[in-house]
Amino acid sequence: MSSSSSHQGRLFDNVAIVTGSSSGLGRAIALAFAAEGARLVVCADLRPSPHGDFGDTEAGKHTHEIINQRYGDGKSLFVKTDVTVSGELEELVKRTVETGGGRLDIMVNNAGVGGAETAGPIHEMKEEVWDFTM
Repeated sequence: MSSSSSHQGRLFDNVAIVTGSSSGLGRAIALAFAAEGARLVVCADLRPSPHGDFGDTEAGKHTHEIINQRYGDGKSLFVKTDVTVSGELEELVKRTVETGGGRLDIMVNNAGVGGAETAGPIHEMKEEVWDFTM
């Protein structure tokens, strides 16, 4: 453990959810929250494995495992979540609140949705696709 579990950064004692946390920006946000002293960082994504390494020296490790290794067991957990399914989001929040001592202080909605229907110029996107994506 490279940091003290009593680290009192800007997010000291906060409970957070970060969707899309397995790689990219979501991974960076989750790691930063833990570094800033969050009590619990819940990593939510379709799978715990990163989508690519992008030069990451810890590319083979899951985000929640890195957090627990750096800051102590129990600082993070992974919850498989499809953000397009409301029931899975409800379960994510419920599990976070239960694990986080009755709290949820921060929720970062970082997970991306979309596919072929979102390709092309944004001004040509159908309104229902825009609403779903946003």
